[in-house]
Amino acid sequence: MESEVKVIFEALYNKYKKVAISKKEMSRETGLSISTLDRLRKSGHGCSYIQQGHGDVSYPLLELAKYYTTQTIKTL
Repeated sequence: MESEVKVIFEALYNKYKKVAISKKEMSRETGLSISTLDRLRKSGHGCSYIQQGHGDVSYPLLELAKYYTTQTIKTL
């Protein structure tokens, strides 16, 4: 695991005390609405996720840490 990803993962793990978070937690973490997360997931964009029984979705913290390190921020 890359050092930057590891640091982010450890911070997220210390915050949530579990290795995957719910859509609601992901929404709070990223500042994106649940409907935006759903739209991104359905279009094949955004963070990798796990779909569990009855359509429940969770987001692994490791994938979220990787996602954070690959995002580009545009500045004007």
